[in-house]
Amino acid sequence: MVLKQELLSCYLALWRQVLLSLAALLTTSHVSVAQTINRNGVTWVAPTTETLSLNTYKVKEETDADGIRREYISRTKDVGWIPFYTNERSVLVTLGHRKRLVLVNDCPATKSCKVVVVNLASRNRRQIDRSATMAYLRHGLPDKRLGIIPQAYAFSPDDRKVLINMELVYISAPAEQRQLVDRLNSSYRNWWYVVDSLSGRVLHEYRVAKLSRSWWRT
Repeated sequence: MVLKQELLSCYLALWRQVLLSLAALLTTSHVSVAQTINRNGVTWVAPTTETLSLNTYKVKEETDADGIRREYISRTKDVGWIPFYTNERSVLVTLGHRKRLVLVNDCPATKSCKVVVVNLASRNRRQIDRSATMAYLRHGLPDKRLGIIPQAYAFSPDDRKVLINMELVYISAPAEQRQLVDRLNSSYRNWWYVVDSLSGRVLHEYRVAKLSRSWWRT
């Protein structure tokens, strides 16, 4: 199994940025920079037992005796913590612009990820990546040896749309078969999907690797 070289390079660059930022903030801030990731201008949080305070909300994680991790959020208007999600491994979360919805990238395993939207008022949650994944499999026809997962990147300004990317995270092929690995890698289609944030219905399919900043204007 071979990790995609571009993805690995991206992760290494991210960690270099995190370490540099952390060093600069050690004497002035108690925020753990390593808990946050910036994706196209959107701050994503990996909750831990350490409370992370952002501009308009705080997040933390607690683990019960069975190993289940429970995620909590508290907005500036809240008087206490709101439990909004449970998981078994790791999640990335970001709060919507209107402070009502939370967008979650939940990856219980390396080969398995899902995108979920949580309504903080009703505590209802809905997986919204299925239609986009089906459209990608139908239109992109990816090789089965490509490990591709859905990853949410952002809410639209009104929180009615979500941007999802179909990311290549690994290639199932012997490392020594470089020609096969390169061929599989070059066959990967880096496509994006705009979906309805409540139903997951696909609103637009972008068959390009890079998007306009106003991607929600479809």
